Amino acid sequence: MANAVFSPRDFKAWVKEEATTGTPDGYTGMYQLDVDSVAFPSLNPNQVTAVRSRAGRVLNINDFFQDNEIRAVEVSLSGTFRRDVGTTILMQSVTGSSIGASLADITLSSTATGISGKYGETDGDKTFTLVLAPPDTTDGYNTVLTGCLCTSFSINADMTADGGLYKFEATISTGQNPITNNADSEAGTVFGSDLITLMTSSSASNYVGGIGAPVISSFGVSIESPAVYTGFSSSGYHSFARGAEFIVSANATVKYDSVTRPLYHNFNNQTSAVNANFFSIIQPDVSSNKMASITMSEGFLTDVTFNEGDAMMLDVAMQGVGDDHNVILIDQA
Repeated sequence: MANAVFSPRDFKAWVKEEATTGTPDGYTGMYQLDVDSVAFPSLNPNQVTAVRSRAGRVLNINDFFQDNEIRAVEVSLSGTFRRDVGTTILMQSVTGSSIGASLADITLSSTATGISGKYGETDGDKTFTLVLAPPDTTDGYNTVLTGCLCTSFSINADMTADGGLYKFEATISTGQNPITNNADSEAGTVFGSDLITLMTSSSASNYVGGIGAPVISSFGVSIESPAVYTGFSSSGYHSFARGAEFIVSANATVKYDSVTRPLYHNFNNQTSAVNANFFSIIQPDVSSNKMASITMSEGFLTDVTFNEGDAMMLDVAMQGVGDDHNVILIDQA
């Protein structure tokens, strides 16, 4: 394929849970993500290129050293959010849930601590494999990241872009040395058919900052859970864990009117978090299948500013907190 010309949209991203952490569980039965384009990871190997005390001031050939084991590798993906197994795997990972192979509700409890372990464990369902595949495997150059953790996942929608279709962004990290010359043909389930738009949400049931029934122009929710790696092995780091804090945040742009007017005042004078009906984007229940309704029951305002466009809007930023509800619930099963 030396004469072929590829587009970034020709490349595909596939995920699959691992039965043994850090080890691909085959390349069939995978789940494709609906990505706009594939962003390949920066490899960033450790290189030692300091000039030694030799004759001359040029790096000597015998002094070059490179290590490609002990480094975290990270890749960011973005695309259209689908109510399917592929995006469910990413959300299960970022919330510290056991990874499965079916559509499921996504919850983050107020007592969540994440999942930790070591690479090579056989209890599985803690990590997943990511395959970044070119249009063909003739030359054997799939990029495979094993032992992956999703460290950030967000859902966004904007009525001024793509009719309010839900989009996602994800950051995926691993402490294992990536495979950069894999020749296996990946196969599995193409991303789901469920497209979700802000337009179908139930305005009367939506909440922003504790205010019900706002007119929403755009929104975004984000879950962040950094990965931590330690120790060493022949294939990379020995163990993986999560950082000290899960951060759940949301933002929304709403019409400034008699309904939302209190938000500016509430932000200025808040003394405690709202403990019910703080933020929600409710989608209809279609044929008993939930369409990714998002609920953040408790939280506080982190910013409210006026957005002076053709119509006066408010930009509202929020953070979720834990108490007697899930910090966030994405109801899709």
